[in-house]
Amino acid sequence: MEKLLQWSTAQESSDPEVRARAPAPDPKLLAQVLGADTGKDDITLMKEDISVLVCEDPQISIDDKLMALEDFEILVQNLDNANNISPMGIWPEIAKLYTYEGEESDEFRGLAALITGTAVQNNTKCQNDFVKIVGLDGMKKLVALVSKNNNFNVRARALYALSGLVGHHGELYKLFEESDGWKALSDSFAESFNADDKKDTKVLLRCLSLLKSLLYDEVISNIAEVKDENKEKDVNTEFQTEIVSKQDRFKTLTDNKIVLSVSQHLSKNSHFDVNERIISVLSYISQNGYKFSTEESSIIHNALKDISKNEYNAKEVEYLESIL
Repeated sequence: MEKLLQWSTAQESSDPEVRARAPAPDPKLLAQVLGADTGKDDITLMKEDISVLVCEDPQISIDDKLMALEDFEILVQNLDNANNISPMGIWPEIAKLYTYEGEESDEFRGLAALITGTAVQNNTKCQNDFVKIVGLDGMKKLVALVSKNNNFNVRARALYALSGLVGHHGELYKLFEESDGWKALSDSFAESFNADDKKDTKVLLRCLSLLKSLLYDEVISNIAEVKDENKEKDVNTEFQTEIVSKQDRFKTLTDNKIVLSVSQHLSKNSHFDVNERIISVLSYISQNGYKFSTEESSIIHNALKDISKNEYNAKEVEYLESIL
């Protein structure tokens, strides 16, 4: 019951990362508490939700389909259920929704991104399944949802999905690169965000979370397809690892002027969480060999003078001040 209480409290948050970190309750216990214990197992419920989604019966309303997706997202918060997305053949149906056209398109696209982010969060199997089933095409569609032309909630959820996908998974990092993901992130950081607008703050925080996922992990996983020489087809897929230096990623930061753009969001007018994450990222990259340009150093130095430094991580602030 304690785990259920923690999960219930987290579900009240509008932040998908908070919801994702909450320990998933026993689905059967949850159903009993909600008075919805039908005796059906989770796989059956997942099938029913997707059946509603793909059903063309005019009696099934848009709201019915959206509710089915919301129920599905709750189900895949459970690791075993998330791992069943692939065996049940559901990934293609989720991926189709990234470019959904029609009534309530923002809701469908946003929920598809949210489901993706929830399923792949700290879940290597689902990340591998995404590579094999959704692949580059799906990654490009998710990256496209980051554009400022999209609804803020769609953008925030797409950024959340991308953060979960690229974290600790090099093959997905490579797909992100091939999808011009770095440019999409750079373009987002270059926007003028209103510090008093909760929607803008939410998108900016998601951008910073994605940047952290891209930078903090060194291990790259490459797919090695094992062939059956007699049948000439893939019979197994393994993930091998190689190390890619942080300097390669830091060069990408420089090429896309991301550090410059990020530094410009460090301000006494910015939300506390925004400043906290920026200070953390700047301190991290500097301690790992990134060299700030003269312009970047000047912007960071001036910003640190203006903010209330005592509110933030003292070691990180002191380190930045010492090297500027």
